[in-house]
Amino acid sequence: MSASPAPTITRFHAEDRQIYWRAAVFPCRILTPVAATAGPPLLVLGGGLQTRHSWTRLEQRLAPHHPMLIPDLPPARAPGGPDLNWDDLTDAAISTLEQAGVQQTAVLAVSSGYPVGYRLAQQHPRRITHLMLFGASPKPAPRLTALIQQGLHHIDQTPCTPHPRARADQAEHLVALLTNPQAAAGNLLMRAAAKVLLQHLLSAPHDPLTAYIRDRGALLLDRPLPPGGISGVPTLVGVGEHDTTTTVADNRAVAATINGAELTVLDHCDHLLHMERDADFAGLVAAFLRPGTSAGIPGCTTETLP
Repeated sequence: MSASPAPTITRFHAEDRQIYWRAAVFPCRILTPVAATAGPPLLVLGGGLQTRHSWTRLEQRLAPHHPMLIPDLPPARAPGGPDLNWDDLTDAAISTLEQAGVQQTAVLAVSSGYPVGYRLAQQHPRRITHLMLFGASPKPAPRLTALIQQGLHHIDQTPCTPHPRARADQAEHLVALLTNPQAAAGNLLMRAAAKVLLQHLLSAPHDPLTAYIRDRGALLLDRPLPPGGISGVPTLVGVGEHDTTTTVADNRAVAATINGAELTVLDHCDHLLHMERDADFAGLVAAFLRPGTSAGIPGCTTETLP
């Protein structure tokens, strides 16, 4: 007689909730630990090529201990809809908190999610207990700027669906820009993360470049880093040592606008550090949410800026 399979232990519950904001409706994935927890929930604001379902590995490590909210904020340039700016998306994030009944939250904002997370802490500092920004830059790098401008031209001139070969070329171009192929030549995890991203883009139902531009790519040309800085919110800014999309210098410049921010540089990864070093990424987030610092994670260096 064969043994029965071991029962699956549910450590958190997941549900999708519809968020109503102005004339838009967008989903938010809400994760609730089974065991009682202390501390604030975590609001996750992903980048332009991520959805609420992009954080499975982080969920497995954090959701048993921290409630999590992962909204799919409205695209900034939806066909037939009004163009949105960074403040609009920040307001949509606040509506997410209000409709989820959350008064205070920690914020994890990655890549093009960072301008929204930054504005949340700047405009609503009493509601944000901790701020974590990964892959931040005062403005897009020249190669990314050129790609965004190319994408805007592509949307205006080519409203129809591109040929599959053209879609594949665009996906490969995006991956090559958002990763560091030269550094990845000697790093298996970096190559694997780039391959996963490429497969995701190729399997998506929409043209990847158009989707990226309409989501938040075009907004990156419009002051992703607002003036005025942040004070009174504990902040961690993180970056991969080989990140060429938002370099160490870029992230340091953003961190320098935040009073008392910590800057952490992770070895052996680039812009996809949350995929390449997922366990250490989750460890940094979990450690920062607890009293103390993020010290103790191997393969990274942390400094506190003035």
